Amino acid sequence: MVPFKSVQNVGFKRLIHTLDARYDLPSRKYFSNTTIPHMYSECRQRIAAELKHGEFFATTSDFWSSRTAELYLSLTIHFIDDDWKLKSACFQTNYCPEDHTGELIAHDLKDALESWSLSEEQMSCMTRDSGTNMVKALQLNNWTRLPCFGHRLHLAIEKNAKDTRIEHATSLCKKIVSAFSFSWKKQRDLMKAQLELNLPQRKLITESPTRWGS
Repeated sequence: MVPFKSVQNVGFKRLIHTLDARYDLPSRKYFSNTTIPHMYSECRQRIAAELKHGEFFATTSDFWSSRTAELYLSLTIHFIDDDWKLKSACFQTNYCPEDHTGELIAHDLKDALESWSLSEEQMSCMTRDSGTNMVKALQLNNWTRLPCFGHRLHLAIEKNAKDTRIEHATSLCKKIVSAFSFSWKKQRDLMKAQLELNLPQRKLITESPTRWGS
């Protein structure tokens, strides 16, 4: 989970040399052009072989943003193997710099299935969020759609949390958390009180609207 360029760092090279001076550390290009593609090929072949035993499958698709605010579209498949065990695998995560229209998403999802030689008739349904572009994409493809329960739950909680009584309570809690966050003395006293009462050692956390569904 580190960049390819890590093998070029002077400190890393020195570490490897200290561990084993006889070892010839491969280059960045070797890892990016040979090792990782080989690992991907092996993984893809294994998943493709498992899929041949399944008569039907379901999928999940959603957009997500990287830390640099770049948008990606992921596609995950779910199926039951010969031993009646539920299996899941992320097929692909594509960079999507274009406008995320329903037509474009519909085309990308079709391409994803075709690249794995999967038939649309074998797909029982696709789980998605309530985004209008995702809804339109599945309508254009004429695929059975299943709304994401977690997303619906999140919207329901967020909507109800706008009650003035709840907003007042969360506002007070946020002030309490802030008071402890900026005072090491208060944090020390909190830890001490938890020890005296035999309570778990925990820190105060603030509310996060995007986490209500969890």
